[in-house]
Amino acid sequence: MHPNLEKNKVGNTKDWENAVEIDFSNVYVASETDSADTINAKLDEGLHLILQPGNYQLESPIKVNNPDTVVLGLGLATLISANGNALIEVGDVDGVSIAGILFQAGPTYTDNLLKVGTGAYEGNPENPVSLHDIFARVGGPNDSTVSQVSCGTMAEVNTGYVIIDNTWFWRADHDVAGQVIDHRNPVDNGIVVNGDHVTAYGLASEHTLADLVHWSGEYGETYFYQSELPYDADESFVTNGYAGYRVADNVQNH
Repeated sequence: MHPNLEKNKVGNTKDWENAVEIDFSNVYVASETDSADTINAKLDEGLHLILQPGNYQLESPIKVNNPDTVVLGLGLATLISANGNALIEVGDVDGVSIAGILFQAGPTYTDNLLKVGTGAYEGNPENPVSLHDIFARVGGPNDSTVSQVSCGTMAEVNTGYVIIDNTWFWRADHDVAGQVIDHRNPVDNGIVVNGDHVTAYGLASEHTLADLVHWSGEYGETYFYQSELPYDADESFVTNGYAGYRVADNVQNH
């Protein structure tokens, strides 16, 4: 069952009275041995995607280019950037829902781990893209004294009217060897929002080395924000004017 969009509402919807039932014949169930090419071929057929629990070492991004596609991770399925690549890229389409996934940076730099839209599409308020229970980490499982991981920003949202529901973007302040210091596992931002009319419910971003949240879209809204500045910040964090939550100077409404 996939809930339909509802507005001006609090609480659950009884007995799935406003939802679409997706027949399982229209779903591809992926395993961690699948490549992005295998998964993308199934998505291109018009199937929805379930990611079984596991660590998916992806050498190219999963590309969601069909509207109204559901991508659902079970057991916090973990997508790992193995080749300096994004992990999921959503095209300029309506109604995509992504939920229950952990995005993990790899040893080769990538601009982002999750990218929604190209910036050429204003989005659809009646059928928005939605992100639910999305988590990302740069570091943690690695020993940063031996090898590091990195990316530019964990999530980049370019399409308008996207709904962000319960997300946590984490540059590891500790890993398997202990405390992370000296700007190891570098990442600039937890999330960058360029689209207009984007709404976030339960947004957390921690320890990144530039603006933890950078919001340049108009009419953005955030309901509950949690943040921890980097423990290994130095004077440059202040001289560069970085912030835990930045609304760009050109934004008129937020």
